Amino acid sequence: MSLADLAELIHTPGRDRWGERNRCVFDRFFGAPGGRYEKRAENAVKLRTAEFRGGEGVPFAAWIHPSNPDSGPYGGLSFVIFPAEDHPCLIGMVVGTQGLAPDEAVLGRPGHARKMQAICAWLNRKQGGRRLAAWAKQDPTRTDIGLP
Repeated sequence: MSLADLAELIHTPGRDRWGERNRCVFDRFFGAPGGRYEKRAENAVKLRTAEFRGGEGVPFAAWIHPSNPDSGPYGGLSFVIFPAEDHPCLIGMVVGTQGLAPDEAVLGRPGHARKMQAICAWLNRKQGGRRLAAWAKQDPTRTDIGLP
C-alpha cells in the first residue's frame, strides 16, 4: 500500500538514492495495485526532489502543485520531506517561496488550520510532553510569521 510505503520512507534513515526512493513511493500512489489513487489523479500533484552530495545543500522531496516549474522557486502548499542520516525524516507542510498561490483558497479555510493544529497536538502527545515535536500557525496565510 502506498501510505505504508511513504511511512517506511519517512522512518528509514539515510539519503542514499533519495530521489529514486521518493519516485518509487510517488508512482505507487497512482494506479499501482494497492495504490491510493487512480492513475489519472497523478496530474494533481508533482514530485520535486533534490539530492546533494559532499555536504552542500539540503536534500529534500516536495509534493507540490503541478503548475510549478521543475526547479527554482515555487508557490502554494507543499508536503516536504527532509532525510537524515541517523534519524527518521523531518516532514513539513509548508508554503513555497513564491507565496500562497495557487492554494490560497485552501489555506485560508478555517478547517485547514484546525486540521494542522490537531495533527501537531497528536504528534506532541505521542512525544509524551518531553519536547515540542510539531508546530502549526494559527493562520496559515500569515507568511510573515517565522518558525519558533
